[in-house]
Amino acid sequence: MSERFSREQQRTLALAAVFQAAQLADDIALRGDCDPRAFEALIEGVMALDAETFDAIYPRPGLLRDGMSLLNRSLNKDSAGGSLRPLNYGLALLHLAGKLRKNDDTTSILRHRLMALSGQQAHFSSLTDDAFCHRLAGIYVDTLGTFRFRIQVKGEPSHLQDENKAARIRALFLAGVRAAFLWHQFGGRRWHLLFQRKPILSQIESIDINNL
Repeated sequence: MSERFSREQQRTLALAAVFQAAQLADDIALRGDCDPRAFEALIEGVMALDAETFDAIYPRPGLLRDGMSLLNRSLNKDSAGGSLRPLNYGLALLHLAGKLRKNDDTTSILRHRLMALSGQQAHFSSLTDDAFCHRLAGIYVDTLGTFRFRIQVKGEPSHLQDENKAARIRALFLAGVRAAFLWHQFGGRRWHLLFQRKPILSQIESIDINNL
């Protein structure tokens, strides 16, 4: 793996990417838009199917800043609180990823669909255009969307009913599950959020996200 960060730091950054996806999805649901560069960074991570290093998946970790901030606030009891929506989305993405790991058939379908989309990537103007996001959203619906567990998104009805914005939220949830898989590969477990808060906070402090 990458030597730019320690294994523990990479694990923390992967977890931050989960919460970054949650934060951006909440931004779209409430405001109708989100940071385009941060959005692109997460979609790039989804399409980095056979990457061998962390840097190949998230080459611009500084764009995970909002996710790192949300993670920090969630774990630090002394920090000022905020909306619980993005936190709940992040926890839901971890739960959804856990269900996917237990379902080999759906995991295989998801991978094959993403590989097929990767082969067609040149036909799209960018990874963030509406058409590409709709393709990612379709993959999400056909795989993760078949589970009984669903993420209930709250926000402005006008944004949630907009097909392009809804597709971007689903694309972000797919990106969040991808990040959750990476977090698990690095040894991350959901119970760590309850019983290893201090070590995670220590790793957050060790990463100078503003200078990345």
